[in-house]
Amino acid sequence: MFLLLYAQPLVRIARLEVDAITESAEGMFVRLGEDLAPVPEPFAAMLRMHLARRPNLRTASGGRSSWLFPSTRAGQHLHSQTLMGRIRDMGIELQAARNAALRELVREIPAPIAARMLGYSDQVTHKHAEAAAVPWAAYAHALLESQA
Repeated sequence: MFLLLYAQPLVRIARLEVDAITESAEGMFVRLGEDLAPVPEPFAAMLRMHLARRPNLRTASGGRSSWLFPSTRAGQHLHSQTLMGRIRDMGIELQAARNAALRELVREIPAPIAARMLGYSDQVTHKHAEAAAVPWAAYAHALLESQA
């Protein structure tokens, strides 16, 4: 979900902690960068289920792991190579999936906002916006003209 919806690298996904997930009356959010990113349904329900049933909690840590994806080794998060193997076994090509997710995100929201929300640099999100043929440079001007 974090790869396909938020274009997150596996190293970052593996290091996510439970406290990166927040839920309020407005919905569920995940902190991947400076700003909170919304988690839409049905993915929020999937994430709630994962939080309630996180695997690998029968270690020396006694089930108190702060990692969203705990390892079988006490106090450790799941290794990104383990995630990579599991995702590839599902037939997902990692780089292509991440690039496609980033390009889709910058079609939906301006690149600087995507950068802050996802923990990317402005240069990376602008590069993907250009590749997706969605330069947001004229966004404000077009918005003002449509309201006039």
